[in-house]
Amino acid sequence: MCRIAAYIGAPCRLDTFLNAPPHSLARQAWDARETLSSTVNADGWGVAWYDDDARPAVYRNVLPIWADGNVDALSRSLTRPVWLANVRSATSGLGTDHANTQPFAGDGLIFVHNGYVEAFAQGLRARMRTLIDPTVEESINGNTDSEYLFALLRSQPGSPAEKLTRTHALIHELLAETPERRALLNMIVTDGREMSAVCSSVNAPAPSLYVNADWQDGQVIASEAFDDTPGWTPVAPERFVTVAP
Repeated sequence: MCRIAAYIGAPCRLDTFLNAPPHSLARQAWDARETLSSTVNADGWGVAWYDDDARPAVYRNVLPIWADGNVDALSRSLTRPVWLANVRSATSGLGTDHANTQPFAGDGLIFVHNGYVEAFAQGLRARMRTLIDPTVEESINGNTDSEYLFALLRSQPGSPAEKLTRTHALIHELLAETPERRALLNMIVTDGREMSAVCSSVNAPAPSLYVNADWQDGQVIASEAFDDTPGWTPVAPERFVTVAP
């Protein structure tokens, strides 16, 4: 099970968001406090932002974040008002290659998912494909449940919050067809102007998710609190949160 984090607000240097806090996302890769099904997140990592033309840009590496020699130069060089990042613990059977490493981007959106869908390839993936716009499906490069969730989200109309709400409802409808199947479905999506997240699961406890509306000069949504300061509020299971600068 992965750890995810996202920031939106005043321009923020990447190291301030990624590895400077005492319990940063980089630290959570090897010292997570609240994971339910893994001890380390060593199967790759990635970070995404928007460039000067407001287009998504993504850096991904299949190495653990602590083994990636590019982290220091990237984190002290890049300053952006939006960040989404992930440290990965791969689901069994889903390869640790570049195509399967988050964040995912498309149609002006950036997306991260913390969790898994049990036995995803056994029937559910085919059912999801019937609900995904064919032009969106053409852009799928990997085989993860996470990328298919993003493709399903991209196929929905409306704002990021509306797309996320519709995707949440659809995946729960599909999972209801096999009532014993488990899923962890924490997701964050942004278009660069607002950021929406949901804490959700089926037949299992939901992964941890927090929001801090007054972190540095912006707002953060993250799997675990970055520090022990006040302001970190748990997101209750099956609840949505939307933040903006």
